[in-house]
Amino acid sequence: MWIRFLCFAGFVVLTAGTALAQSSSLPQLRKIGIDGEDNRTRVDSKVWPWIAIGRINREVGGHCTGALIAADKVLTAAHCLYNQNDGRWTQPFEVHFVAGYDRGSFAAHARGKSFTHDPQYDPTKAASVGQMARDWAIITLDRSLKLKPLSLSAGVEGDVLAAQSKTGIDAAGYNGDWSEILMIHNGCQMLGMFAKRPLLIHDCDTTFGASGGPLLRVIGGKFEIVGVLSGVLQLKDKSELGAAVPAWTFRASVPR
Repeated sequence: MWIRFLCFAGFVVLTAGTALAQSSSLPQLRKIGIDGEDNRTRVDSKVWPWIAIGRINREVGGHCTGALIAADKVLTAAHCLYNQNDGRWTQPFEVHFVAGYDRGSFAAHARGKSFTHDPQYDPTKAASVGQMARDWAIITLDRSLKLKPLSLSAGVEGDVLAAQSKTGIDAAGYNGDWSEILMIHNGCQMLGMFAKRPLLIHDCDTTFGASGGPLLRVIGGKFEIVGVLSGVLQLKDKSELGAAVPAWTFRASVPR
């Protein structure tokens, strides 16, 4: 099994010894993370909930995706905030969140003021499945944005997996091949958890740049975030599945 991160600044590859059960043989992929047919479609970034999702631009180069979860809080992937090239964490002021971004236009923007992430997350071992399960971060912005944020799901594993089987989920991100517009895969599926790790496995089409983007479900007519996109698992048979950190593992850690 290979692990590839979806930060457009680059990716990390690791050989691991465990394969996901019940994988299937699929055709050669055109892009990492796009399994078979490309099911991504463009959405209108001026309309909620998509306006609450934005690009995370780094002064050191590269971008990821983030979702506004409070007026001054953005959810993303922790590996997006670490610079592999020089082995240091990005400084908060070097990170710029641009909400509702579309080909140079945007709804609101702010710089980072501070970061919160799992204290046990080790970016130097980020390609291990154990660290992928800790791959979340909250950016506190230097000012509040006047946009309606997205909510984190209050559900837990069994509830979330059972409820989404009927309607599917949406994966949203600023993929590297469509970096100027927000693309989603609507109606994809969460397939379960990775072994004993709190890591959601899904079949949504995402590629570099989508790291930190939200996995969304609609419940009671309302959108909520059930996970944050982290990377792609390439199985021994060359098929690929996505991995995301479930919201129930970090929602209590969101700064108030």
